[in-house]
Amino acid sequence: MNNYQVQLNNGQAINLTNAEFDATAFTATLNDQKINFVNIGGAIINKHIIISVLPVSATQTETQA
Repeated sequence: MNNYQVQLNNGQAINLTNAEFDATAFTATLNDQKINFVNIGGAIINKHIIISVLPVSATQTETQA
């Protein structure tokens, strides 16, 4: 399990601690035109406002640079 940060286009972020993340399944969900909302860490959000899902180590490196 890893830590991830979901960045949204409204400037907010959802932090996922010790989460299992299947990028292939999530990408398929985002590409499904019938689905408009996704459950991320218990938050139901509109999939169209998701900018990125990054491992926390990547966001920390970016912040420190």
